[in-house]
Amino acid sequence: MTTTIRNPYLAGNFAPVTDEVSVDDLPVTGALPRELTGRYLRTGPNPRGDETGAGHHWFIGRGMVHGVRLRDGRAEWYRNRFVRGDGPGDSPNTNVLAQGGRILALVEGGGAPVSISPDLARMSTWDSDGALRPGFTAHPKVDPVTGEMHSVSYLLKPGADHLRYVVIDAAGKATHTAELPVPGVPMVHDMAMTATRVVVLDLPVTLSTEAAGRLAAGTPQGGDAFPMRWNEEHPPRVGVLPRGGTAEQIRWFEAPRCYVFHVLNAYDAPDGSLVMDVVRYDTVFRDALRGPADGPPALARWTIAPHRGAVSEQIMSDYGMEWPRINQELAGRSHRYGWFGGVGRDGLRLSDDVNRDRGGSLEPGPLIKFDTTTGEAAVHRFGAGRVTQEPTFVPRPGAVAEDDGWILSVVYDATVDRSELVVLDAADVAAAPLARVHLPRRVPFGFHGTWVFDDEVG
Repeated sequence: MTTTIRNPYLAGNFAPVTDEVSVDDLPVTGALPRELTGRYLRTGPNPRGDETGAGHHWFIGRGMVHGVRLRDGRAEWYRNRFVRGDGPGDSPNTNVLAQGGRILALVEGGGAPVSISPDLARMSTWDSDGALRPGFTAHPKVDPVTGEMHSVSYLLKPGADHLRYVVIDAAGKATHTAELPVPGVPMVHDMAMTATRVVVLDLPVTLSTEAAGRLAAGTPQGGDAFPMRWNEEHPPRVGVLPRGGTAEQIRWFEAPRCYVFHVLNAYDAPDGSLVMDVVRYDTVFRDALRGPADGPPALARWTIAPHRGAVSEQIMSDYGMEWPRINQELAGRSHRYGWFGGVGRDGLRLSDDVNRDRGGSLEPGPLIKFDTTTGEAAVHRFGAGRVTQEPTFVPRPGAVAEDDGWILSVVYDATVDRSELVVLDAADVAAAPLARVHLPRRVPFGFHGTWVFDDEVG
């Protein structure tokens, strides 16, 4: 008898929603800080019927952006919209951020960004006068001092033999492009940036020609819609080059054998080393092919010492943490705190928390604030059946302390099948919420979001 494994990324709160809604005057429990005048945006894949076949993967599906407008202590509206660029396939599903006066929806592997109006009513493909037409990344880094956006992107295509390093200035103009040769079409989901350098992650997840061939032939198996696989033969390495540098200036260093989806932050150390905090997995897409569920993630500190030609690794916590965020005013500079979504039961990184078979999924949990100086973790548990993913740090206007601000995070309540936007004190995340905005529907588990103050966009 053949057993059919249910795809967990099409069930529960991973399942897509089918329609677009607009609801005004949302109910609020508690008191919203009046300084929160802007909009919280979150995005993720929201596949339709033709995108949910046998090979469906969590990373695949047209993007849907969810927005909550806050002003003067009120939650004025909630809206969700499919991301629609100028072409049929222009629907980035992975990240949303503000840069150069624009709100941009992003995806990796070959898709250009889509510009979204602050009210979510207008969208169009944006490629910086053609510089991003070959594709972009889900995780560029925006320098808080210069406003520049640095990106390292790959092309999800057989035979692709290089990465593209592109710098976009504060006005949205491409000022630098360099091709960085790499073998094997590695999946480069994120990068690191310091005040002076850029770090390229070339790790053992690469394009599978077998999976890509099945997908092209219309006979996909589980997970083939995103045909990247763990590749034991691909050496793990990181490349360091000056900001605005070229392939001739890159230096490669052997890295720990693992995979990194997300970098918390990176900075230059006084001795010339480069310090970067990453969320690392022992393997991904080796045992579980529909999403990153081979095993639990760990927060690690990598120290790259160019003068020694070495990368050292320190595991920093026993908590399973993903979706890392910092105070973005410290991007590329030394940081102390990180805020994360916990993974697994109560956020603890236990071996039985993650279902390792091909039907397993990455299960969200509590919210965690981690102190990289002391190693202490503060945890906010939202209650029975209530979990979150990525937090967003919003600085209090005029703040001096690194953690003086608020954490905004979408919390899913399985007991009522609805979601809330929860506001916490970033300095004391274990305390009771300051406010809970009750949303009119559930927001499916997705990927990334941002807060956009009114003065950041036109």
